[in-house]
Amino acid sequence: MAPASHHLLPSHTALVVLTRRQLLSRPGRSEAIFSLAGNCVTNIFGIPEDDAVLSHLYEKAYMCYRKNRTTMCFKAWTQFILSRRRAAALLALKMSAAKEHHVQKMLRTTLRRWMNWLQVRKDKQQEAVKKIRRVCNTVLCKMIFHAWQRIAQDSRETKEYFERLETELGDVRRTDSDTPQGHGKDGVSMLPWKLALKIFQFLSFGDLLRCTLVCSTWKAITHAPCLWSQIDFSSEKHRVADGTVVQILRTYRPFIVHLNMRGCRTLRWLSFRCVGECKNLQELNLSECSNADDESVGVILDGCPALLYLNLSCTSVTDSTLKRLSRCCENLQYLSLACCRRFTDRGLQYLAVGKGCRKLLHLDLSGCTQVTADGLEGVAAGCSCLQRVELNDVPTLSDRCVMALVSKCHSLHTVSLLGTPYLSSAAFEAISEGCKLRTIRVEGNSHITDTSWSSFCQKSPGLEDLHVADCLQLSDTTLRSTSFLKNLTSLNVAGCVRVSDEGLNHLLDGPSGPKLQHLNLSRCIHVTDISLVKLAQRCLHLISLSLCYCEHLTDSGVEWLGGLSSLVSLDLAGTNIQDEGLTALGSLSALKQLSVSQCLRITDMGIEKFCKFVPGLESMDVSHCLSLSGQAVKSLSFFCRRLATLRMQGCPKMTDKAIRYLTGTSQFLRLLDVSGCVRLTDRSAVLLHRGCRQLRSVSMLYCCNVSKQAALLLRCRVLRWEHSRDDVPLWYGYDSQGRLLPPAKHSGLQEEDREEEPSNGIREERGH
Repeated sequence: MAPASHHLLPSHTALVVLTRRQLLSRPGRSEAIFSLAGNCVTNIFGIPEDDAVLSHLYEKAYMCYRKNRTTMCFKAWTQFILSRRRAAALLALKMSAAKEHHVQKMLRTTLRRWMNWLQVRKDKQQEAVKKIRRVCNTVLCKMIFHAWQRIAQDSRETKEYFERLETELGDVRRTDSDTPQGHGKDGVSMLPWKLALKIFQFLSFGDLLRCTLVCSTWKAITHAPCLWSQIDFSSEKHRVADGTVVQILRTYRPFIVHLNMRGCRTLRWLSFRCVGECKNLQELNLSECSNADDESVGVILDGCPALLYLNLSCTSVTDSTLKRLSRCCENLQYLSLACCRRFTDRGLQYLAVGKGCRKLLHLDLSGCTQVTADGLEGVAAGCSCLQRVELNDVPTLSDRCVMALVSKCHSLHTVSLLGTPYLSSAAFEAISEGCKLRTIRVEGNSHITDTSWSSFCQKSPGLEDLHVADCLQLSDTTLRSTSFLKNLTSLNVAGCVRVSDEGLNHLLDGPSGPKLQHLNLSRCIHVTDISLVKLAQRCLHLISLSLCYCEHLTDSGVEWLGGLSSLVSLDLAGTNIQDEGLTALGSLSALKQLSVSQCLRITDMGIEKFCKFVPGLESMDVSHCLSLSGQAVKSLSFFCRRLATLRMQGCPKMTDKAIRYLTGTSQFLRLLDVSGCVRLTDRSAVLLHRGCRQLRSVSMLYCCNVSKQAALLLRCRVLRWEHSRDDVPLWYGYDSQGRLLPPAKHSGLQEEDREEEPSNGIREERGH
């Protein structure tokens, strides 16, 4: 093996050293190749080969060599081309980044220059605005100063006029005074003048007249003009004389701003002419003045151009007065023609012609059954700024009338349609589309359905006050659509007998549930304790709540109402509440008014436990609670010292002792109803006459043991007085001796029986 290796190494070296050029450049190339191939084969294998074999082997070796060299060159060329391409791509990427950087730099430079230019423009603009404002302020100050000079001059002249007038009045007082100089040394007379005037401002018209008779000092105080800017003749309407009114109006006519003559049926032409001389009069109430006709009202309208409020309800005015209104009252904002039956549509059409009543905001046409769509079209044309309209108790009102009114009065936000049973869904659709309502009042309408009311609520999202009492077609579906109102604060569905817990649940869960302040569910007979639980959880700002005659309510539900700390007024008349529920209501610290009339299961013990925790109670109604006696009145008088209204008619166990308890502590009592308290005697009338100095209304119907002479003691002190000695009606549940009747005789109570007046009784009303 060693020799073979020795021979192989030189031959391999020779084969490698041999170049392609040497092989191709020599002559006799084939022979040389064959010779070389043979030598190589001989050196490798040690055996000689013939020429054919050698030529074939050489050719294969050459071809292999050439192929390998070609492959190597191609790979090298490919790598070179790829490297060139990668270099070109990298260069292009760098150029793109450089270009982007250059563009961003140019944009930043441009933006910086633009912001600097904009800041300069803003500074110049602000400087220009400051200069303009200085000029405007200077001009405005000059205008204000000149206007102030003119007003000051007018005020100075007016003040001098009033001073001269007061001086003349003072001279008249000193001339007319025949009281000794030392008279009038009481506490009020010794007070400073301004403080005494402040005290006298709280007195009514009749009290001021009586104060003039006390002493010269009090007479001088009552003649102060500031006490006569607001005069209320209605408080003395049965006794005020025409001459007294004329004297007062002529004396204080420059100072009178508010004048109330409601129900003054004795006034004549001279009084109305003096009213027309009050040039500064702004508010005038002539309602129920039987002598107020077109002529007298016309004199007033011509002489009082500053009128803002005018009430002509229940008077005999005609179209002539409305024509005068359209010409004179340019500033009038409130007009009431309620129950005026003598004017026609033509009178209302005058409002569209003249320049008066163009600023009218409130119009009351309640009870005017003669009004048709033609008249309301005139109202809409002349009073397009109307915001509140009342059309109550007009059963002839039709859909066309409502459409005519809302066609041009797009500012309406309050519409009252109580007692209009024939209006259909079309009228309410017109109202919702033409006005942005906040308050709607409907009562006794059986044509409104859940579908129409749902559409109404969707088109009036701003509703705040919703009154739909006695609308029998409304059900829980209506409350479900009402639950989407976001601003609802007052809801009255009294008498909607199809309303139940399901509808109230949807309402209280809605966005308006926590905002409700006033809720009336009277006679909703399907409401149960479940609704009260939800009510106590959601309506934390509730102020007044009425649950009259909700028969399914029990003490368990009423106890939940104790958590409504903001509740001020609560009506539980005709419910099944007992002493436990009434005691739970004692936690209502803000409660001022409570009605538990016809709650037959309440006893004296329940009243006592309740009154211990509500010292601020001002009004209490325990009518027809047959189990109550004088002990309940004793608890009310002792714990509730601020009591101003007490109704306890139909309580047969009340005696003179109860009235004695009441008169001993209730210094603020103003209204008392003891009708049907058959055990009261003349002693009660005497006690009321001596004790209750603030009493203004007393009702003593069916008090068979109180004589007329004793009852007359109170008539001179109160404004409203009722008395009769008739037998107690059967629906009271007991006889004239106080003995309870069997249930069969009084179970079917009727509303018309309750409103029945005593045949031989006496009733007198002196003011409101």
